[in-house]
Amino acid sequence: TFLCSILLPTKKMDLLGDVGNADQLTSAREENKILQARVKELQERVHELSVENQALLIEVEEYRREALATGGTKSAPASIHGSSATNGTTTGKPPTASGDDEFVVSGNGVYPDEAAVTLPNLHNSNLLACALHPNDTLLATGGADCFVSICQWGGALAPTDGAVANTVAGAARVRCDAPVICVAFAQEGRGLTLPIVAAGCMDGSVQLIEYGAGVGEADGTGGMGARSLKIIGEETSIKHAKYVKTVAFSNSASLLASASADGGIQLTKVRQPDEEGNVTIEKVQSMHLPGAVEAMCFLDDGDTLCCYARDTPYLSYFNLKDGAQQTKVTVNESCVKGFEDHVSFAIMCLVPSPNGKYLAAATDTSRNIIFEKGGSRQVRNLYGHKNDGFSQPKIAWSQSGQYLIGNTQDDCSICVWDIASGDIVKKLDDKVGGHTGQIREIFSSSTSDTIATASFDKTAKIWLPKM
Repeated sequence: TFLCSILLPTKKMDLLGDVGNADQLTSAREENKILQARVKELQERVHELSVENQALLIEVEEYRREALATGGTKSAPASIHGSSATNGTTTGKPPTASGDDEFVVSGNGVYPDEAAVTLPNLHNSNLLACALHPNDTLLATGGADCFVSICQWGGALAPTDGAVANTVAGAARVRCDAPVICVAFAQEGRGLTLPIVAAGCMDGSVQLIEYGAGVGEADGTGGMGARSLKIIGEETSIKHAKYVKTVAFSNSASLLASASADGGIQLTKVRQPDEEGNVTIEKVQSMHLPGAVEAMCFLDDGDTLCCYARDTPYLSYFNLKDGAQQTKVTVNESCVKGFEDHVSFAIMCLVPSPNGKYLAAATDTSRNIIFEKGGSRQVRNLYGHKNDGFSQPKIAWSQSGQYLIGNTQDDCSICVWDIASGDIVKKLDDKVGGHTGQIREIFSSSTSDTIATASFDKTAKIWLPKM
């Protein structure tokens, strides 16, 4: 009502005077321009107030820490075992001294900073997701066009004319029932190899796609092929009530986790597909968190699943070796009594460090946080970029664990942070072959300094360290 009273005068406006009936349309158009200009002014003011509000939230956080240092109490999270919760609190571990901080020495200068491969036309619309095969040889992408594309990206490095075009043309494509939001390759571990990509879709479904030489609609020359698998048996689908936010395979290869905007998490064991393109699955466990599951990753060689649900002040660690028992760990490193349930950010992406000791969390408040795994200690807070509640913050680690790589909504660049100093040491933008559209996904290899990115400029890129 207040906004309407500002924008809409109670009396009829006559900006051009009484120019007659013939000019009433022109007058109305001019009035509309003025109203649009006023709306724009108000939108800019709202943005300014949002920035001011975020600054105040940061100040509040500082005041809390000061209160703690002068006698406040620190609250540690309660643990939940099965369906029964223990409501007691214990004293949390304070931040350790710099002597045992692994991020003291600045990075060695080695990180993916060259766009070695650019792949256009893998999709007919915006790319929404990407993932690398465990051995880095394959790239899977998902798009708003409802397709999953799988290609051998290394072919684009060949020193021949048309290498990129041939690589794109040789990609295997499989259509899903809805836009593809996230993709994941099955891992190769514990003696198992599962040639499957999981695709989480807008309609809440998870599609299972088999890939390989001569599979499905391959051209018969032994090139890359793929096909959608038919789930048969007692369970005939993997389905959530709302769209799928993230999917991940554990290192056991066959265990798939999928998480949704409905707060649900499903653990599904996936069997080897048969020659006819059929596959059987087993639903192992279902968990339900109080908000949309924004981020998820496996830890401890696949024995632990870590998740974050929107509007909650904790990370959920599920022990998969003990019936998926849950432990809540607060994301508030320091908090005074009465503020335990407050959180000023949402975690949108979780990625474990190469050595498995830390968790990098990308938030919607222009802040990337490095946590100790399993604890509340914030080892580093990284700033200098911009990501708000309308963005898609994504992050990745360098193989050395000395750099963090992330996107920013300010432009279409990739920021590279030296974790020790907390500084952005490089921005990878279109001047160095980077993207010209917002970056929707960043995926880091688990075995090398290779990252893949997917962008709204309708391209996927492979980044390698400069030689």
